[in-house]
Amino acid sequence: MVELRPKHLNIGFGAVFSNFGFMLLWVGQLTSQLADRIFVYVLMIIIYQSTRSNVGVALPLLAFGIPSVLVAPWAGILSDRFDRKWILVISDLVRGLLILLLIPLIAKSLLWIFLVSLLVYTAAQFFAPAETASIPELVEKHNLIVANSLFMITWMASSVVGLGLGAPIVNLLAETKTLVVAAGLYFVSTVAIVLIPIKPHEPGKSKAHVFQDIMIGFEFIRRNQVVRYALYKLFVAASAVATLSLLAISYASDILKIGERNFGYLIIAIGFGMLVGMFTLEKLRHYFKMGTIVVASFLMSGIVLIVLSCVHNLVLALFLIMLLGLGNIYITSTIQTILQRKIPRQIRGRVFGVQNMLVNSAFTLPVVFFGMIADLWGILFAIAALGWVVLLMGVAGLFLPKFKTV
Repeated sequence: MVELRPKHLNIGFGAVFSNFGFMLLWVGQLTSQLADRIFVYVLMIIIYQSTRSNVGVALPLLAFGIPSVLVAPWAGILSDRFDRKWILVISDLVRGLLILLLIPLIAKSLLWIFLVSLLVYTAAQFFAPAETASIPELVEKHNLIVANSLFMITWMASSVVGLGLGAPIVNLLAETKTLVVAAGLYFVSTVAIVLIPIKPHEPGKSKAHVFQDIMIGFEFIRRNQVVRYALYKLFVAASAVATLSLLAISYASDILKIGERNFGYLIIAIGFGMLVGMFTLEKLRHYFKMGTIVVASFLMSGIVLIVLSCVHNLVLALFLIMLLGLGNIYITSTIQTILQRKIPRQIRGRVFGVQNMLVNSAFTLPVVFFGMIADLWGILFAIAALGWVVLLMGVAGLFLPKFKTV
């Protein structure tokens, strides 16, 4: 059934882009995300040059993943208890200053790099929930779907573009000055957020323990089979992206022979595939059920990864990696839509807090596991193993009719 709206309502991307306060928040998100990805790109290069180890490259990903698991669930609840605008400001400032602090420590010890990175990504956990919770305060209710879609697209695009920009920036400025660029982007985000005309947030009066709020989200997930399976699949998809980010450096250097500094161009290929997927997914939804799109995308991505493990040609590799980007946008965007439709509004924040924890945990154990496989049996064997995991997740989806027919 088509939903009819009054003609006087200002609806769509035009209305959202004309909202000054929302655009400042969007600029804050964009610059902060770019800084995050450029920062982790430089760290991966520095550590790989020092260790020549895939497990070593996992250190910055672990520095991201550990606080994501331990801090993220609590950060979402704290954003309801304190002023969100200043949580955003402090998160940006702290990250920018910590990166500047890291520069003189780079040559001293990998331990210092890991510890400072851990602090940077601990501060980052407070940004996303405060940002998401601020959107309804800046955007009219009838434009929330459009605003959230824009933020989702920006999150994925800036993640890819940030890593992709790392290659030309590092080649132009070298690692140290690139870190200064990342810190500068955090400070730009800080200024944009300070200028947001948003009313001070009044802390919640609830005396309930934050642990009780978190457990409500876990209990809903346990009881709802479709939501539970969707989160499993999202975890595997995030694990695949995190692992490919880890393996991309040695794949570019040892297999494609283009040098470790240029692995960002592989990330750009993923981004192009995502862009194609973004414009074609909506048309596919008119012909196939969302669950079917997810299962088919897992099957395709698994096959592509297995084929990629046999490829040494740069052009063919870029084409296959582009297909992986296409499959990733089909999987993540469709699963996110399924979750938004299946989770009741009153507990949506708590369940998405659990989702954030699960997805971010993909940057810990799976990354270390596949890094060890790559060091023991080779990069191509690790990619093939990842391909079989993704393919089997797609095969499992064929036997889950409740999910496949969503």
